[in-house]
Amino acid sequence: MLINQLKLGIHGGCMRAIDLVKRRPLVITEDRPFIEAVDLMAKENTGSVVVVEDLNSMKLRGIITERDVIRALANRLPLDTPVGKVGTMGPRVVRARVDDSVGTVASLMVNYRVRHVIVVDDEDRVVGVISIRDLLGDLDAVREIARLDRYPKVRE
Repeated sequence: MLINQLKLGIHGGCMRAIDLVKRRPLVITEDRPFIEAVDLMAKENTGSVVVVEDLNSMKLRGIITERDVIRALANRLPLDTPVGKVGTMGPRVVRARVDDSVGTVASLMVNYRVRHVIVVDDEDRVVGVISIRDLLGDLDAVREIARLDRYPKVRE
């Protein structure tokens, strides 16, 4: 429901990050065993699960991706290792605000060399995830990015 409420805003013709969010994000808490995140990714055929403080607040804590899982397996971590010890956590998590442009989202992916950007509201609550597939699969987004002289500067 939050996704639909955010999409109703007027944004002057420029596509925003929220416009690329197509479904509710898959979420898990950092204390759960990382094999649960792997099971979720396999079941939903997706490459990431967002790590939240708790399922009610939806406050962003991190993300666990296929790359994190491969790294954990290569390091021979037990499958019951908590998600918080396997995923990308804290300030290293790449995020966009709901009103950021699709150009900004593309810049984040390029600058930080990631395939998933988490979309958050002003209180850092998770609203959705944009994957590189979502970005390139939306013709309007591709057209908007193509019109840019260069990617917008990403705020640090």
